[in-house]
Parts: sequence; C-alpha cells; structure tokens
Amino acid sequence: MSITETNPIRFPSAETTTPPRRKRPEGRSTRVAVVGAGYIAAYHLEVLTELAGVEVHAIVDRDLDRARNLARRFDVEQALASLAELDPEGIDVAHVVVPPDQHTNVGRELLEKGISVLLEKPLALSSVDVALLAELAAEKGLLLAANHNALFHPAFQSILNRVRQGAIGRIEHVQATLSVPLRQLDAGDYTHWMFREPRNIVFEQAPHPFSQITVLIGAPKAVDVTLLGQRELNPGQAFVDRWLVAGKGERGTAELYMAFGQDFTQQSLRVIGTDGALEADLHHSLFSEERKSKWLDFWNSFLAGWRRGAGLRLSARKNLLDYLRQTLGLGRREDAFYAGMRGSIRAFHGAYRRGELPPAHADHARDVLAWCDACVADLPSYTPPAPLEAEARPARAREVCVLGATGFIGRKTLAALTAHDLPVTAICRRRSGLAPEIENGVRSGRIRFAEANLTDIDALRNAIRGAHTVVHLATGGGDTWEEVERAMVEGTRAFAEAALEEGVQRFIYVSSTAALYLGHDCGTELLEDSEDCDPQPEKRPLYARGKIAAEKELLRLHTERGLPVTIVRPAVVVGHGTPLQHSGLGLWVRDNHCVGWGLGRRPTPLVLADDVADALARLADHEGDELAGKCLNLSSRQPLTPPELIARLAQETGRDFHFHPRPFWLSQLMEIGKWIVKRVGGRRDASFPSFRDLKSRSMYPALACRTARNVLGWTPNDDADDLLKAMLPPKTE
Repeated sequence: MSITETNPIRFPSAETTTPPRRKRPEGRSTRVAVVGAGYIAAYHLEVLTELAGVEVHAIVDRDLDRARNLARRFDVEQALASLAELDPEGIDVAHVVVPPDQHTNVGRELLEKGISVLLEKPLALSSVDVALLAELAAEKGLLLAANHNALFHPAFQSILNRVRQGAIGRIEHVQATLSVPLRQLDAGDYTHWMFREPRNIVFEQAPHPFSQITVLIGAPKAVDVTLLGQRELNPGQAFVDRWLVAGKGERGTAELYMAFGQDFTQQSLRVIGTDGALEADLHHSLFSEERKSKWLDFWNSFLAGWRRGAGLRLSARKNLLDYLRQTLGLGRREDAFYAGMRGSIRAFHGAYRRGELPPAHADHARDVLAWCDACVADLPSYTPPAPLEAEARPARAREVCVLGATGFIGRKTLAALTAHDLPVTAICRRRSGLAPEIENGVRSGRIRFAEANLTDIDALRNAIRGAHTVVHLATGGGDTWEEVERAMVEGTRAFAEAALEEGVQRFIYVSSTAALYLGHDCGTELLEDSEDCDPQPEKRPLYARGKIAAEKELLRLHTERGLPVTIVRPAVVVGHGTPLQHSGLGLWVRDNHCVGWGLGRRPTPLVLADDVADALARLADHEGDELAGKCLNLSSRQPLTPPELIARLAQETGRDFHFHPRPFWLSQLMEIGKWIVKRVGGRRDASFPSFRDLKSRSMYPALACRTARNVLGWTPNDDADDLLKAMLPPKTE
C-alpha cells in the first residue's frame, strides 16, 4: 500500500489557521463545557480544576446519569443530556470527548453556536473534515484545536528541547514504535468503535505518534504501508494488528511500527540527526542522547554508552522523586500521561486567553490526519451493517429476557437458552457494535431485541412485558459507594419491582462469589449453597459490597412481595474472552508476575463461561418453583492450585509467568504502608485496607454447588486440562 510522490490532498504546510477574532473573556474566567462523560472526561476535568482562570459550567452526555455522576464528582453545576440544552451565551469553550465518529458533527454544532472547541484526538476522521471545520471556525472567529497530549509527554518535550538547541544538527530520520496491549482485544470485547472497521484503529491510536512525527518532519509527501498481521475478530470483521509505515515528510523521513494486542509494551521514539541521535522511552518516560565527540573511537564508544546510561539514570531518578513527592503530598502529579494531558489543555487555554494559536491547532491536526489518511488509503472498502431497528414485537410464550446480553457471559447465555429451545430477548444498551451472533439472530427473527439499560426502568418495563423469565446480568458500578448503590443496588431493586408488576414468573440475578466470605477462618472447608452472604459488607470493596446489598434487596422483595428470584453466584469464570491474568489467581503486579492471595495452597474454583450459561439456561427452563428465594453457587471441582495453574500456563504459552506466594500478614503490612503514605500525602479519602477482604480473596473453602448439580442436573467440566485450555487466548492454543 503506498502513496507515491505526494498526498492527493494537499495543504500549505505553513500555519494558515487564523487566530481567533472572537473577544476573549476579560476580567472573568473562561467558561467551559465538557461534552461526553466517558473515561477520558475525568482527566480533562481533573486538569481543568487545576487551571487558574477556568471554570467548568456544564457536562453534557446523552446518558444523563453518567453526566450527573461526573458533575457531582467535580462539583459542576449543570449536567445536560444534549447540546440543545447548552446555552451558548454561558459557555466560551467546549472540550469534546465523545467517540471519534461523532467529532465532526459535535464540533460543527458547537462552532455554529459560537463556542470555541478543543476536540480529543483525532480532531476528525479525515484531513478533509478538519479543513471544513477549520473553515467554519475561521468564519466564526473561533479557536479549533485537537488534544494531542503526546506532544507534551515529558520525554518528547526533552527531545524537542534538544532539537531546538541544535544538539543533533538537522533531523534526517524518525523511528517510532507503538506496541501495546489492548484490554478490549484480550477480553474479546469488539464493541468499541476502534474495532468496527479496519481503518478505525489507525485513527484511535496512530495520532499519538503521528502528532510527534508531524512536529519533527512535517506533513507527509509519500507514504508506504505494509500490513504485517491481521486477525478476524468475528466473521467478516477484520482487524489489522501489526502495521509498518514508512514515509517521507517535508523535512525528513520516518518509520512507524504499530502492534496491538501485544504482551510486552514498547512505546519509543528515536530521532536521528546529522550530528547525533535522541531517544525517548515513552512508556517509562526515559530520555537519552548520543552525540559525536572529539575523541578516538574506543573512548568515543565508551562515552556514548556512559552518557546514554547517565541520561537514563537521570530520567529514572526524576520519575521516582516525582512519584514520591506526589504520593507524600509534596508535589503535583507528574506521571507521563497526566503531564501530557495537563500540558496540552493548559497550552490550549493559554493560547485562547491570549488570542493565539495553540501547538495542536487545526493545521497541525490536519497534517496528523493526512498521515492517518495515507495509512488507510488502500484498505479494502468496508460497509458496516445498518443499525438494528428496535422492533416492538410482543413477547412469545416462555420468553426469556437477558439484560446484559452483549457481555461475555450474556452472549453465551443467549446461545444456551436458544439450545434449550427457549425464545430470547436481548436487552442491550445500544444498537450498534453488537456481536454477530446477536445481530444475526435479531435480523433472522430468532432473537427479540430491546434497547434499554439499568437506569432506564421504563424502557426495561416495556422490554420485559409479557416475558416469563428475566436474567439480570448487568453489573452497574461506579467510583464511589453512592454511585455503586445508585447503579447496582437501586437499579436492580427498581428492575425487580418492574418485573413483579409485569408478572414475570422467574427473576434470575447473576451475582458473584465475591458476595461471600471465603477466608480460611470462615468455619468450613466445604461451603454449601446458602442465602447468607458476608455479614460484614463494610469491610469489602465496592463491587463485593454492591453485590451483597443487591442480593439482600432481592431477597427482601422475595420475602415481602413474593419476588420469584433465584440468585446465582459464579466463582472464577474462564473462557476465551476472559483475561489470562485473572484476579482469581492473585494480584498481577505485571502481566507475567502474580502475587498470591496467601500461599496459594487451595484449588482455584474455576468454572467455564459455557457452564455458567448452561446453568442459567437450565434454571430458566426449570419447571418447579422450589428455587425461588434460593442462592446457587457455581464452580467446578478442578484440583489445581494457583501456582500449579500459572506453571501450566507458562508451559502452554511459552511466557515467563511467575507465581509469588505471600503470607496474609505481609500483604496486609504492605497495604497499611501504602495507606500511611497516602494519608501523609493528603489523601483523606483513602480507606484503611481490609484484612477481611484480603483473606476472602484466597477463596479457601471448596464450593459444593449441590443445588445446581442435584436439582438442575448441572454437570460442569471438572477437567483441569479443559479449563486450562479455556484460559488461553486463541492465538496461543
């Protein structure tokens, strides 16, 4: 794949973007709205709260509950569900942190309102769209820029400083590497935007290195792309996981190696000049350089190694001191990602106040997108399927509605229910990005589809009307107990009440063995099924505490109002799509080093995801009502302990896996030490580490699981080899 001689979309390389003409705030703060309340929005808000002369007035997200949670967390006065509700007279600047395919439309709508815009990378999905947005911004006298935070990575800033000082002469070549794991790829969660078509991964990941390359050598003039690796995520859904890009820019040449779903992280940038070379390890935020000297070769070689080592040691010491100062409350946060975000956002707002252009202005963003455009120019055309229509079909006889159908266990549960000849409804948060088995089932009429989530009880009520059984697999969550209680506990209670009112005959709630106390002092070595959960939930983390509270609410509704609920508690669920580094084995301090929850002498209660789905289908198909108000644990009886499992994983994968047994007292002592440091550093919200939770994570007692086995006829796979095979990612089988 190549573009020869010149990119067909040509722009002047000089900075042609017009500085904003619109009058900036004088005598008052810049009023900001954050559009989008996802993961990255919290970083923007954290930085914005640090900036003098900036006030956040609104958070906008179509998921209003999510916007409200974020507004409460950062003390923002307004949480809105749409841009139509945003008063342009009260906002100067908007930070746009929605998915990339919405950037152009959202950016255009904000500019039309007279609001300057900082868009998360990529600014748009083509350099043509950037040009159109830039034209509109210029027409309105507004500022338009991208959040290219990689430009402010501390190690890259070191490179820029030395280049500007002339330390390596003229730049001739740039070598960049972006080889990283992808959590969603490892988990088999292909619903994220970056997987929906082959080109998307470039626009999601490549703007980071391309923004740096553009600063160093300018816009692309000729680009050659080699696809080194490709995999099929789902039938017809291709994903290029390794790329090699070689290009000629306006002031030099560059090559970029990108690899996704990798076990070992490498992010680096090497700049080769006429008189030296600079190198940044972007993952560890390290910097080194090599320059010519006046000495003979033998001494010059010694100095080269010595000076490079000195540069690395200096960077490492600085990183350690920055961390210690931040932890002890003696300095600000300086980790590389956050420092990059802070530098980028601060530069934008500083430029806005001065009426100047920030470094990542529209011209720069356009050139970055020109590199991305070149990478995907020769990819086969791809037409994504049309979004599903939520057809209002009545429930069929014995209909089973599955909330959380797009999740790992949810998809398998749909298949298991279908195998039992039960009609199923998939209740999903969105219509796009669905797994092929769901989409094909809906389009063929086998699966009934409803768009709803745990916070939209009216939509859920409509979805389950006339259904016989509900399977509740949705988790809910949050960063505080208030958020968890609202989403997981109150949402589950409201859903159960709606099921009661709609006459649902069986309500299956999928909880977790995290709701139990499983420490070595629990009083038994074989735990029977019981409605009892941990009697001290306040000593457990948010997830376990939320599950305990949700179980209690459901059992209360069973006692008081006759809710036909059965609670199912799977143990350590494994299968293709679960992480190899499962927390049920221990604390993975690195992806190949696992610290045990104790000494690791008891068998791990593994259970196949397919077996969990089979148990849920059997329960949905069960004719009796003797399981109403009961709790069922689900686990195999495989015999291997965590160190034995990890040793076997090392053999099967060729990875350098290690299990490190650690007694409880030592782990607790280390956690207390961390807590003391946090408190000294001003973290008043840091909670004292729970020894009870640490002990429970060891899962000491075996789980009998007699109810599922005897009443439902459930026969899980107890073979350690089969369970081990299910833990392996497909590429290592």
